[in-house]
Amino acid sequence: MNTGTSISKPTDAVPRYVLEGRVVTLNSQDEVLERGRVLVRGNRIVAVEPSGGPLPEAFRDAPVIDTGGTLYPGLIDLHNHFVYDVLTLWRVPKKYLNRTQWPRHADYGPLISLPVRVLGGHAPSARAIVRYIEAKALLAGTTTGQGIRTRVSGGEALFRGAMRNVEEPGDDHLPAGSTRVMDLHDDAEDIESFHDALESHAAYFYHLGEGVDDYAHRRYLDLAGHDLIQPSLVGIHSLGLQRPDLDTMAARDAKVVWSPFSNLLLYGQTLPVSDLLGAGVTFSLGCDWSPTGSKNLLQELKVARHEAARQGVSLSSRTLVRSVTADAARVAGWQTQVGTLRAHALADLLVIAGTDGDPYDTLISATEKQVRLVTVDGVARFGDRALMEQLAFDRTHPSEPWTVDGVEKAFYLWAEDSPLNDLGFEAARSLLEEAMANLPDFQQRMEHAEREGVGPAPFTLVLDNEPQDVFATGPDAFAFLTDLHRVAGRITLDAPTVGGEDYWALLAAQNNLDATLKQQLRQDYA
Repeated sequence: MNTGTSISKPTDAVPRYVLEGRVVTLNSQDEVLERGRVLVRGNRIVAVEPSGGPLPEAFRDAPVIDTGGTLYPGLIDLHNHFVYDVLTLWRVPKKYLNRTQWPRHADYGPLISLPVRVLGGHAPSARAIVRYIEAKALLAGTTTGQGIRTRVSGGEALFRGAMRNVEEPGDDHLPAGSTRVMDLHDDAEDIESFHDALESHAAYFYHLGEGVDDYAHRRYLDLAGHDLIQPSLVGIHSLGLQRPDLDTMAARDAKVVWSPFSNLLLYGQTLPVSDLLGAGVTFSLGCDWSPTGSKNLLQELKVARHEAARQGVSLSSRTLVRSVTADAARVAGWQTQVGTLRAHALADLLVIAGTDGDPYDTLISATEKQVRLVTVDGVARFGDRALMEQLAFDRTHPSEPWTVDGVEKAFYLWAEDSPLNDLGFEAARSLLEEAMANLPDFQQRMEHAEREGVGPAPFTLVLDNEPQDVFATGPDAFAFLTDLHRVAGRITLDAPTVGGEDYWALLAAQNNLDATLKQQLRQDYA
């Protein structure tokens, strides 16, 4: 999600605190402290150490908080079209072969593309989308994601809010990544542009080989034929790659973002886990988007665990957890700053309730209810209300209470220079539900208000998963992308957490999913 907090500079006045619990460092030794503590000053971790010893002088008066949980680095989602995460699961009509096919279905425009175009095209609902989806990611432990691109007063920019943003991190220690969705065109200018992007970024995220047929595989061959398999290449999906291709990716230090749930929903299969592991390519997990993917990384971890077991491949829980922490940081080129709990790292942390059992299984099995605390840049952004109160150093901007399955939680979403500081999570949710109950009427009201000059300053969203390359030519291209009269009358706002009878009914209706996965997911969230 586009996010990225304002980076604070540690001074004598900045907050200091100590979090205690079981500490899963994800460092090079995968060290776990059964009873440890993390010392935070400003936006940095000062020390990670066993509990019990004397605290440094600078922390003698700092609050020492027993979290009652297991501490991890914050989760890093390297593939998510966040703007679309207000939408519920799409009932995928059939099994597809590549990414050019499913956007052509008659239901795709009215139910997915056009609703987001309506909501993202007007300031009140565009602002509500950003607030809602940012909170939706945070409440499941995500501290870094890909960016939300906005247009404000005619200019285009990446929104900076309560999470980190891969494409505009706002910190000189974190090299900015870049993303490309459309397929590479076979012309000299586009090839040169792709090469320049690889050269100028630590991580260039490219939707590579999304599909299971020859078309998908040729997208990899296009890169290989022009010497574009480089260390900065991050192949999102890479579903169409064969084992020798993955071997080449690994040999050249290119990376992969694996989105198994999206692959299964659209194509009925995902990467062979044995090939992914056997090649030794560095990989991370990504949710893709809520219409054909997971709501959050906690769900995607469960899908990946199940799929590896279904394929009969031993994929350790530690490897999976690394794929959303330490290895994800390496994919982004951020391994010196985030993804591990260690001294001098940025203070992005996740606390999951409980300290028993295997610490990696604990994270994968966790639901949103078990998320006790999420910090970004040392700032407590979401968690159990009691913990949030203890870490509320900014009393001028109080947190917003919320409840997950009977557990009192709270959000703190205020961010310096954010245009959304006047908009809370619940207000955003209510506005979106009202708008989505009658999209044509909402569209008419917004157009009228804009003609009259009524409403907030311009703030709209740039849609980052529109299939311009699919509908680049042909008589239906313009209508598909712009004819808002085809939008569905009413759609449902996606709930922020996994569960509920509506969600399980949508999951049950997915014809491309293995029945055991549907059963296992419901059991995981029982």
